[in-house]
Amino acid sequence: MKAISLLLASCIYLYSSGLFSQEYVFGVKAGLNTNTIGDINSRGGSIAAGKPDETFSPKHNIGYQFGAYFMVQFKHVFLRPELNYVTLKNHYDFPNRTSKWSASKLEIPLLIGIDIIKPLSLYAGPSLNFFNDIALDGVQVTSFSDGGPDIERNTTSINFGVMVHYNRFHLDLRYELGTKATQEELLDINNSAFGVNLADLRSYTPKTLSLSLSVDIFRTDGTKISDLFKNDGNCGCPY
Repeated sequence: MKAISLLLASCIYLYSSGLFSQEYVFGVKAGLNTNTIGDINSRGGSIAAGKPDETFSPKHNIGYQFGAYFMVQFKHVFLRPELNYVTLKNHYDFPNRTSKWSASKLEIPLLIGIDIIKPLSLYAGPSLNFFNDIALDGVQVTSFSDGGPDIERNTTSINFGVMVHYNRFHLDLRYELGTKATQEELLDINNSAFGVNLADLRSYTPKTLSLSLSVDIFRTDGTKISDLFKNDGNCGCPY
């Protein structure tokens, strides 16, 4: 919440200072991501007496995201709140079968950025995350475990990124880091199907790396998106 308060204070300062003319932009975006989650420690003794524990590290799969943004440009500084739908995917290579981990969330990043040199910008800011579906193949509800993974449904994270602009298009490479680590959790997994029984999902701090393409649909600079297809030099370019 401190990060959000600081961002709001920065917005108020930029608006009230009157140092910059303002331009407003609305656009849409879509892209791909990779996600980092925790190791799973299989309790070997839950399968056979004397069997040693075994640790399985998650493998990355490609998730996707799409959404919309509203941007206020103050010459070389911009504010950019977004609303995105995000899917996250990983898997574990268990002895008998691959177990897929998946999650989806609605996120609201609140970003502030600065144009370094044309066409490059840097930005940072907090994000509010509202998780929906979270699942790991093979997890059972038993007397040992109530299912899972049971991560918090409402979380916050911090975003850092770099953006390259071309006409109305923006290519965005972003790193997202959770502000709080998850708690270690006991899972009961279907042993006959996956070769793992009782297992500990280790504590981890969520991390996501994403690459997105954005396009400005509406701008208050008097240009239209159709101007991109003209050959008269009026391309509607912000840069």
